[in-house]
Amino acid sequence: MSIKSLTASSYGSIENRRYALDRVRGELNAIVEALPTQVHPTEREIYLNYILSDLNPKEDAIWRDWPSDAVKCLGRNPVGSETMLSSNHISTLMFHSALSSDDSTKFPTVVVQSLTSPQTREALKILANMLVLHTAGRTKFFKAAGAVAVARTLSESYTQDEEGHAEKLFLLGRLGFLVLVERAEAARQMVDNEVVDALVQVRLPTWYKTELIKEQIFMSASVHPDSFLYLSELLKLTNALLQFYPYEQVCDATTGVEAWNEKFDCLLYPLLRLFYATPTVDLSPPLTQIINTLLLVPFNTRLLPTWASVPECPNFPQVNSSSSSSPTMRNILTRLGNIGSPSSPRKTFAGSLAPPHSRSSAGDKRSAPNSPRGSFSSLKPDSDATSDHIALPSRLLKILDQFIDTYLPYPKRPDDDLPHGLVLDEMLPPLLLLITNAILGLESVRLWIKETLLPVSLDRSPEAGPLKSRKGLLGNILRLMTCAGHTQTRNAAGELMWAVCNGDASELCVEIGYGNAAGLLFQKGLTGPPPAKIEEIEESSPSQTVAEVSKPANRRPSAGSPVMTVQPATTSSPSTFTAEALRNPITGIENANEAADDLDKMTEEEKEREAERLFILFDRLEKNKVISMKSGDDQDGQKSKVQGLKEKMREKLESGEMERWDSKDAQEERQRLEEEAARDEEEAFRELAAYKRTFRK
Repeated sequence: MSIKSLTASSYGSIENRRYALDRVRGELNAIVEALPTQVHPTEREIYLNYILSDLNPKEDAIWRDWPSDAVKCLGRNPVGSETMLSSNHISTLMFHSALSSDDSTKFPTVVVQSLTSPQTREALKILANMLVLHTAGRTKFFKAAGAVAVARTLSESYTQDEEGHAEKLFLLGRLGFLVLVERAEAARQMVDNEVVDALVQVRLPTWYKTELIKEQIFMSASVHPDSFLYLSELLKLTNALLQFYPYEQVCDATTGVEAWNEKFDCLLYPLLRLFYATPTVDLSPPLTQIINTLLLVPFNTRLLPTWASVPECPNFPQVNSSSSSSPTMRNILTRLGNIGSPSSPRKTFAGSLAPPHSRSSAGDKRSAPNSPRGSFSSLKPDSDATSDHIALPSRLLKILDQFIDTYLPYPKRPDDDLPHGLVLDEMLPPLLLLITNAILGLESVRLWIKETLLPVSLDRSPEAGPLKSRKGLLGNILRLMTCAGHTQTRNAAGELMWAVCNGDASELCVEIGYGNAAGLLFQKGLTGPPPAKIEEIEESSPSQTVAEVSKPANRRPSAGSPVMTVQPATTSSPSTFTAEALRNPITGIENANEAADDLDKMTEEEKEREAERLFILFDRLEKNKVISMKSGDDQDGQKSKVQGLKEKMREKLESGEMERWDSKDAQEERQRLEEEAARDEEEAFRELAAYKRTFRK
């Protein structure tokens, strides 16, 4: 049975389409219900031209209502839908999507579209789908002032409370992100039209089960799985703005200048509220977008107090993402799926690795619902915020620990087989680099992370095994640091440990061993072991702070970074100098008794033979014209000892004892080789006999 193809002439031949509603409705329904193969690309183009021309916003427009289903179905196929990219059709779509604009010729006042109508959301879907399928459409949308329209519509959306508002925010975020990716100059236009202010102050409905909680402020609302989709899109838009905005100063690592504009300062505190309010530590959206966006915010002097603050979050129950979100939603959010929420936090050194608990929401100040642009109290730390310099790194380490325990459980290594679709170089580097930025930005964070990963009481005995092979956060980071198949993850983990050790190659080798640090040092141009680290040990009182002991002389603490007082850990080692001196420089573990144990295992005969080999070596040195043993500068006692050593060596050589030892060694080696050859020959005969028996059968 052949399938009848649809032709656009059946729609275009309808006279007075404004009044022939039944025929028009039948043609549009046929388009919606048609199979993809029933509409030829040429016919698809003609269909779109007819319908979009009828919808052109003008005085004598044929249609005031929006036949969105037909246009949406026709626009899903990129072949034949290129006609939608014309400036007239884009203007028509923007008008029906209620995107704000000053162009009165393209958007006349005679046909005003409502921001709250379902037709508006359908038009936004068609626009977003067009920009996804057609890269050229993003430039056309930008030239039609699309970036400015998105920014203005976002700034007006905070007063709306209509049904489907979250879906509209998702679509606006998608449109803004796509146009920014293609045209970076759109960032300045959007910022000039107060898009940053709109992102911070836009108001959204937040759903928790069946209860509708209104007037939650964007970037300060409790994050719930129902909000993950639109929140992820708006965060992607924020990230693109920070990346593509034309800063006056270019980022320069040598001078410490970072690309930033104070217009974006107001974003940090709301982003931190989102970071702490996210009810799970699974490395999946929107948490991944939050981390990627925070990675672009510098730790400059002006923002350090904000970085160290713990914002107050609305007092919502913790949500288990694995039980409250459907499998379809989890697949959309991340290819990895969601993992259950973490267990109750456990206390660790100087704080908890879990996010800080929020206090009551009574202090959550917000403007009145009816205010046109109410004051946003969460733009900077307020009286309700607490200051905790380790809250940020502790939660970041918890996220890292959760990810590794889930996908790289001990003793699995990064180079082993990973779950399908998991790419470490896409997941871990942003998280590791944000931890590194926090270490470099706040000295108190560096000291806390160093004490967490490399405490003074760390078991460095050989019985505990190599540091890289151990279970725990340190072993996980070292395994990432030395993996071969994930370059970006390896480099990011190396930069983290480099920052923990204050950029000191000698200290890094002392703490983790040259074997673990060799790859990182080679990346930094150090092709050999660094020089030994020699420090003068000063007497210090037991109450001295870690910051006073560990703060390097050539590094000044950042302004506004307080000193974290930590009581020194008790240890059985006599001093830090003694403990470091007894460490193996390659592995970073103790080897104090290694040489003594090797000597104790030798017999008296083996000891004498080793000593005689040394005598031969000394005699060769004495006969060498370039290197000779000179004892003229020795003291009288030392000179006589050297002379006695020479005489003893000479007697051994003249008596022929050295030759006898050498011949004995050669004889033992020949005997060992003969026995090995005999065993090989016997085994070969056995295999030949077995082969003959098998052949006879």
